[in-house]
Amino acid sequence: MAEFPKLKTGVVAQHPSVRALEYRTSVFRFIDSSEQLYRERSTQRRRWVIDFSLLDDTETATLFAFFEDVQRGSGLFDFEDPWTGSLVVNCRFEDDALTAVTRGEFSNATSVAIVESR
Repeated sequence: MAEFPKLKTGVVAQHPSVRALEYRTSVFRFIDSSEQLYRERSTQRRRWVIDFSLLDDTETATLFAFFEDVQRGSGLFDFEDPWTGSLVVNCRFEDDALTAVTRGEFSNATSVAIVESR
C-alpha cells in the first residue's frame, strides 16, 4: 500500500497541525423536543489536519502526485502519525480535492485532512 510522502526534512507534517479522536454519534429528536444521543460506532477514529505552509515546488508536486495516485486507486494509504511516529494503515483523504496557494518563489501552502478508515 502507498505511504504518505515525507518532506525533504524527513517529516510528514509542519506546524501547526491538529489531531483529534472522533466518535460517530447520532441524535434523535422527538416531538416533545427532547433528544436521545447514541454512539453509532464503538471505536474511535483518528483524524489529522496537516497544514503545509512552507513547501517548495518539488514537495508540492510530490504531494499532488501522491494525492492523484491515491484517488485513482483504492483511496487508501498508510500514514505516519506525526505525534507518535507509529504507522497507521488504511487512511484516506477527507476531501476529494487538493489546492495549493503560491506565496512566493519556492513557497507554497496547502492543507490536507486525513482520516483513519475502519
